[in-house]
Amino acid sequence: MLAPLSWLKEYVDIKLTPKELAEKLTEVGLGVEKITKTSDDVILELEITPNRPDCLSIVGIAREIAAIERKKIKFNIKPIPKPSGKLPFKIHNDFELLEHYSCVIIKNVDIKDSPEWLKKRLNQLGSRSINNIVDITNYVMFELGVPLHAFDYDLIDGKEFFVKKSKGGEKFTSVDGLSYSLPKDAIIIEDSKKLIDLVGIKGGLNSGIKKKTKNVILQTSADNPVLIRRASQSLGLRSDASAILERGVDKDGMMLALSRAANLILELSQGQIASEVFDIKKPDLAPWKLNLRIDRLNKILGFVIPENKILSILESLNLSPKITKNNIIQSIIPTYRNDLKIEEDLIEEVARIYGYNNFPKTMPVGEIPTTQIPYFKDYRLDEKVKNILKASGFSEIYTYSLISEKDLTETGINSQNTLRVDNPVSREFEYLRPTLKINLLKALVQNKSNFHKIDLFELGKVYLGQNIDESNETYFLSAISNSKSFFELKGVLERIFEDLGIKEDPTKYIEILDDGFFFELNYSEILKKINPNKIFKPLPKYPPIMEDVSLTVENNIKTIDIIKNIKNQSTLIVDISLLDRFEDSRTFHIVYQDRNKNLTGEEVAKIREKILKSLKAKFGAK
Repeated sequence: MLAPLSWLKEYVDIKLTPKELAEKLTEVGLGVEKITKTSDDVILELEITPNRPDCLSIVGIAREIAAIERKKIKFNIKPIPKPSGKLPFKIHNDFELLEHYSCVIIKNVDIKDSPEWLKKRLNQLGSRSINNIVDITNYVMFELGVPLHAFDYDLIDGKEFFVKKSKGGEKFTSVDGLSYSLPKDAIIIEDSKKLIDLVGIKGGLNSGIKKKTKNVILQTSADNPVLIRRASQSLGLRSDASAILERGVDKDGMMLALSRAANLILELSQGQIASEVFDIKKPDLAPWKLNLRIDRLNKILGFVIPENKILSILESLNLSPKITKNNIIQSIIPTYRNDLKIEEDLIEEVARIYGYNNFPKTMPVGEIPTTQIPYFKDYRLDEKVKNILKASGFSEIYTYSLISEKDLTETGINSQNTLRVDNPVSREFEYLRPTLKINLLKALVQNKSNFHKIDLFELGKVYLGQNIDESNETYFLSAISNSKSFFELKGVLERIFEDLGIKEDPTKYIEILDDGFFFELNYSEILKKINPNKIFKPLPKYPPIMEDVSLTVENNIKTIDIIKNIKNQSTLIVDISLLDRFEDSRTFHIVYQDRNKNLTGEEVAKIREKILKSLKAKFGAK
């Protein structure tokens, strides 16, 4: 939400510097992301949490500043003047769709460019100027946080509105000329012949304000937020209005916004009111009462806030607090504060305005838990595995769990066998990944142009199964490389298995790609096989004897078979490794050691003789 400082100052007296104001707003939960200084103003960019749609408006933010500074907000809106004549109009509302609907007809408007002050305000908020009528509806939406829409009265067949749900598949062309096929259960308005409005999201081209428009229906409504959200997501169509409505608009704020916009239209277009004011709403859309026990507040916060301080804070938030019997404060919650429903909500309000930084400093109390918490995960094993991979030259990456259908088909995976999100934010993020391979392959391709050697790994969740009832969420460990050989990758896995005490053949996890190698293993299943128990062997007191033995042997004989044969010749052989290989010659490094005494050259010579005799007999080695 963008908020020009000059606009905020019209509603509340601000003495703070922009930086001080940003710090104060951030302390009470309205995070200021950025401060931009223009030639004649300062623009605050705020991050508004979903539970505070009232702050998606200039007046809403001004109310918060007034509460922080314990000041009164300066805000007064004139009522709509009485009509001069009455044009016919009828509305058929459905309270399940629009809990509050308000409209008025204004005749003889002059459609023209907006004055410079209005263009400037819209430009400051990132909105372009269209004409004076449309600009006023946008201006009031940003000012009061209540979306409005204007129709060309003369384009409405039958001069009546029917509010209903879409059946699905209806064709709709928006005011900006784009065509859509509507999803089921979107809120729409039809006249006696045609669909004219996708409520809360986009108006229709066939009823929008044009240069020749003379008579206007100005409307505002409190729309069903769930249906607005679903339609917006399904169409991939989001507007400033839908962003407010899907979070929950002030359901009793329609008339305030309608009055403000109507008076501006009369002022800037020289029109006249041409109908009664239609104000249709459910009877329960009124402020509600909420009690706060002072003892409970102090218990929850852990310290005592004086009673007069609590009352002052609640008064500054326009909650009209009064002390009743039994030390209870009764507040009246205005309809723009939809987030205040239970006692704990009021406690939070007192705490944030009082200032979390003003809480007394205390040491934590309680006992250290002795039992393992639910869903405990020991990350030490993860770190051990990651460190082995990093030491082997791999870099860790984190990728999205959501992928597209194209990603699946390109990897040869049937999307029908993969979990799909019912309401994806985008077609690029429609399915839950059943493997880490997809994103690792994409990372390899994306990095090719910048790096010659690419070695990447990821330890993360994958989602298996065809539907939610059969789904399984598990951890996979995968790596991809275009620089390491098959044997190097095998060695990395062998090292991991050895450190975890797992006896597995790593080759079955390795896959050969067109441009390198890839391995993937079910990490959750592998961890079930670990043997954490290690046998400690003290360092030997007596030194080893080491020697290199070069053998000539046929190439079809496996090195591992030679090593096993050598090892079997004596228990004093503690280590063997292939040192070098050239044509049909292989050099082995052999370590002899006795834990009980010093070995002599003669003892080693006897073992060597036994080794060579066995290798010659079995492999024809020289």
